[in-house]
Amino acid sequence: MNTAVLNSLTWCEISSKNLKNNLSVLKGLIGKNVSFLSVIKANAYGHGLLKVAHILEPDVDFFGVHSAQEAYTLLKSGIDKQILILGPVFKEQFAMLNPARVHLTCSTMELIDDLHKNGFSFPLHIKVETGTHRQGFPPEKIEKVLKKIKKYGLPLVGLSTHFANIEDTIDHSYAKRQLKKYLEIKEIVENCVGKLQFYHTACSAAILLFPETHFNLARAGISLYGYWPSREVKLSFKIKYGEDGPKLKPVLSWKTYITEVKEVEKGEYIGYGCTFKTTRKSKIAVLPIGYYDGYDRKLSNKGVVLVRGQRAPVVGRICMNLTMIDVTDIEGVKVQDLVYLIGEDGEESVSADTLAELAQTINYEVLSRISPHIPRIVV
Repeated sequence: MNTAVLNSLTWCEISSKNLKNNLSVLKGLIGKNVSFLSVIKANAYGHGLLKVAHILEPDVDFFGVHSAQEAYTLLKSGIDKQILILGPVFKEQFAMLNPARVHLTCSTMELIDDLHKNGFSFPLHIKVETGTHRQGFPPEKIEKVLKKIKKYGLPLVGLSTHFANIEDTIDHSYAKRQLKKYLEIKEIVENCVGKLQFYHTACSAAILLFPETHFNLARAGISLYGYWPSREVKLSFKIKYGEDGPKLKPVLSWKTYITEVKEVEKGEYIGYGCTFKTTRKSKIAVLPIGYYDGYDRKLSNKGVVLVRGQRAPVVGRICMNLTMIDVTDIEGVKVQDLVYLIGEDGEESVSADTLAELAQTINYEVLSRISPHIPRIVV
């Protein structure tokens, strides 16, 4: 058994085979003439920043991260691919980054001024506002931005935007309006400074459904890890490619052990707040994980895990470090039996989608909130 497993009460297993399958599917959709950026922010969507980066490095062109700290971690580990920081960077962080390897997303005048005043020059990707109203320069400021970048002699290499409503709907009219705005801004940029090296708008949903958004660089996030951005995207993809079309395969399994099994009489309460009362003599098992580990407290009395290839419901409130499950109908359960919090065991499965629906959230949150302290083991 892996040492990390022996030393841990809970761990995640990362399937390099499934990760490479998803990469192959996505690269097949964008074609050979489009560069591929793997988004590995938020601890690679909970999968482990460095574990994922080292698996993907031979076959991708860029890594996308949120912060200077994430970029620094990649640089320090010996990752040799180009890195695009998608989030903000402050002037105090410039010195920790290598301008030969790190590109910056530029969506504020302050960043341009800070680079000039402090004598730093990083490749810049201007982010433009097309309708998300998060990061990005509005169209009416683009010429002013371009003039300042040119005046300071900063290298402008890319133009990007982000779609606001491309995945949670089958009505893509808003995304099409955003794309139209992007193309108009692209024309302004090229009239002012000529063609840039990189144009990118495509997130996972756009990669899967809309070739016209691919340009020459595509940014893959959730789909890389084997999950669909939404049910609507999955349905649209199946309509487009058929049931036998390319398949995404979940990369992460989350496991733990049973640490205690006890008999509880009918009419007794389980856990804090007395929120669950047994309706029969029950066999209750205790798991050594809780909301500290990223197992959402909203799964209290709703969640389900797999024990011996069977589903076992979560009973009572999820605690900081402990969770109780009902194993009354599962034969032979004992201490140190393996439990799947996410994954497949025999014919049964529990996915991040399963937990997201029960907790009324999204698969992105379920995965990215799995605590970084939990070991990630590549299998």
